[in-house]
Amino acid sequence: MSKIIKKKINFWSPVIGNEEIKKINSTLKINWPNEGNFTFDFEKKIKNLLKVKYAICTTSGTISIFLALKSLDIGVGDEVIVPDITFGATAMAVKLTGAKLVLVDVNKDNLGFDLIKLKKKINKRTKAIIPVHISGRAGEIKKIIKLAKKNRIFIVEDAAEALLSKCKEKYLGTLGDLGCFSLTASKIITTGQGGIIVTNNIKLYKKIKLLKNQGVLGKSDGGNVKHLTIGYNFKFTNIQAAMGIVQIATIKKRASKLKKINNLYRKKLQHIKEIKILNFDIKNGEVPLWTDAYVLKKRDKLISFLKKHGVECRKFWYPLHMQKPFKEKNAKYKVSSKIYKNLFWLPSSLNLNEKKITFVCNLIKKFFKEN
Repeated sequence: MSKIIKKKINFWSPVIGNEEIKKINSTLKINWPNEGNFTFDFEKKIKNLLKVKYAICTTSGTISIFLALKSLDIGVGDEVIVPDITFGATAMAVKLTGAKLVLVDVNKDNLGFDLIKLKKKINKRTKAIIPVHISGRAGEIKKIIKLAKKNRIFIVEDAAEALLSKCKEKYLGTLGDLGCFSLTASKIITTGQGGIIVTNNIKLYKKIKLLKNQGVLGKSDGGNVKHLTIGYNFKFTNIQAAMGIVQIATIKKRASKLKKINNLYRKKLQHIKEIKILNFDIKNGEVPLWTDAYVLKKRDKLISFLKKHGVECRKFWYPLHMQKPFKEKNAKYKVSSKIYKNLFWLPSSLNLNEKKITFVCNLIKKFFKEN
């Protein structure tokens, strides 16, 4: 065993410094903490980074997906297809529109859609497919887009975990009709809470701008304004944007660190047959936000063992079909019902170093040697 690490190793800790504090203070000095020029500047930086025509900031990744679907006029009577393994927010966004949520079992290798089963779920009521880029993995996004185009179905990418991750020459979130990102504390950059929608379609962009601003075109002072359509209040504050502007300046450095973390785990655990690090296509641009691990058995016991030694991991989500709001029978989702019990995330925080990763890996080796 390597030398004991006294300080707890978290699954994730956001990296926030004095520059963020200074930038936030600058928004307070101008006495305009709500949505304004800082927000528009941050949107411009996102747009330029991802090489898209339009970027819109919202209150969360969940609301980004909801607004993306609403801009496509999706609602009651429509169906939206979602993979069975994803965070509940993806499904909640569909439910908010009033559309029917249709779940599809997953591919055990990339955790995305099982394409054969996806094809079987498409019918005349299918309006959109939401591929989820778990941990920054592209999956079979190009095949999914090809299938969608053939059937005249919209693609809304759930790229909550995939900001700056690529599928060869293009960034995830920019391949479909709309892409949605999250800016919560466990993402590559954070603004506390927040989301982003990107698109190259000006009509969708204009609709979303109205939808997020209570149907008002342009800046609203809450007084003598005209509501052009039904809308909501999902604006993004200058305070959040100030933090995002500072964080985005370091995003490429952060991505490089995440790749290094993933490679270290892969290298140090490669000879342990009881555990497998899920593949990432780093050479073609994928950025592993979190390091996904699959253990053959005793996942929960391993996680408890690591916790006792100050190492925090995170279990994978329950499949959506097991969750109370979306309950269906396990028999319809054989892969997700089986593999979720073996999946978890290793510590993936940007403040990890090789010493800490070595400590975690040596604990894993010790556990399987003794169990």
